[in-house]
Amino acid sequence: MSHGWQRVGALSDVPTLARERGVDPEALAADAGVALADLADREARVPFPAACRLLALGAERTGCAHFGLLVGAANGTESLGVVGQLMRQAPTWGRALLDLVENQHRYVRGGVPYLMVRDGTAWAGYAVYERQAPGAEHMEDGSIAIGFNLMRELCGAVPEQVLLARGAPADPAPYRRHFGVPVTFDASQTALVFPSTMLDLPVKGADPALRAALAERVSDYWAVETPRTSDQLVRLLRSRIIFGDVRIDDLAEALVMHPRILERALRREETSFRALLAQTRVDIAQRLLVGTRLSVTEIAAALAYSDTSAFTNAFRRLCGASPRAWRLSGRGISG
Repeated sequence: MSHGWQRVGALSDVPTLARERGVDPEALAADAGVALADLADREARVPFPAACRLLALGAERTGCAHFGLLVGAANGTESLGVVGQLMRQAPTWGRALLDLVENQHRYVRGGVPYLMVRDGTAWAGYAVYERQAPGAEHMEDGSIAIGFNLMRELCGAVPEQVLLARGAPADPAPYRRHFGVPVTFDASQTALVFPSTMLDLPVKGADPALRAALAERVSDYWAVETPRTSDQLVRLLRSRIIFGDVRIDDLAEALVMHPRILERALRREETSFRALLAQTRVDIAQRLLVGTRLSVTEIAAALAYSDTSAFTNAFRRLCGASPRAWRLSGRGISG
């Protein structure tokens, strides 16, 4: 899978936040592999791994472990450009979320927002699927902070709880202050959780006529090349695996393809549905082993394996070690 990119958007606040904390933003950007001038333009794009590295280095050099949260906390729809404008004119909060889910691929490749609804509960989440993205937890922190702001801005409501797929920091107070609702660390996903009935809440001040005009602009927004089929599938898998929603028929339907056509397209790219599913599961497992204190059994259950031994065997085939050995070797946190 090729490396993705990130629209600058909220990252434009990084230089100011760094400078306020005594860190030279030019050196910070250079060491992350980002041009400082690009951070001044919200419509510019930077490599996705570099964007994650920028936030991770910001946290390290400022001594502020919640640096990604700070970046996201200061932003809402205005940071999302024309897609954010479209969301402000949506009839409901649920439609606004779908505006983001359906259009974010136009200007970001490497992370995916998603909306899942099950048995009266909605999860509005964000997940990094870029494999080479150290510091991804900071990107997820910032993205879910923006998501929280979007909900409050558009419909005046807040979720019942916030899930974070990261270990609890030494000082969790900044997270609790920003969200103001129960925050669960060491979760299997990063998401806002709320009753699905809240998806029908109206967006304040929405203008249907303006929305129609914006919809045309969005269709031309960063109309870049279509990603490879395997990249599109991984993006879908990353948001669905936690919910056990990984039937090839359903995923092919989401891609507007027949399952056999999907498999043929994947073969042309020298991969398969089964291989991508296995690799994506392991990628998520590695993130959870590194960033949380979830047990191996809990991770196996979160990834919908039939049992812990099936997870261990699949992980060993791709990583050369069991999940527990991989974690204890120093690639993950111990415990």
